[in-house]
Amino acid sequence: MTRGGSKPGERRGGREAGTPNKSTADLKERLAALGCDPIEGMARIAMNRRVPVAVRARCFAELAQYVYPKRKAIEHTGDADNLLRIELITVGSKSTSIAEDVDSPPHPDET
Repeated sequence: MTRGGSKPGERRGGREAGTPNKSTADLKERLAALGCDPIEGMARIAMNRRVPVAVRARCFAELAQYVYPKRKAIEHTGDADNLLRIELITVGSKSTSIAEDVDSPPHPDET
């Protein structure tokens, strides 16, 4: 006599999708009881200009995971005879970059 079993694509038992496991639920409860929001705390560190740039950058990178999808690395397999040309165009009287916030020596072309 054969047993019925699950039909193809049918799901039986286990937690419903999106239900946190017990340790995750316990951790969230404990943090809530302490009034601790780790995302808010990391955002405050990232926005504080007195915090070292390396720490701020790490906080921004961690926070970005919750806002933007991670990008996959791609390989350019272009033809060696047809090179890729990239042009940088500066608009306005002063160009700006994220590097201006970092205490680093000027680029040799800027001296």
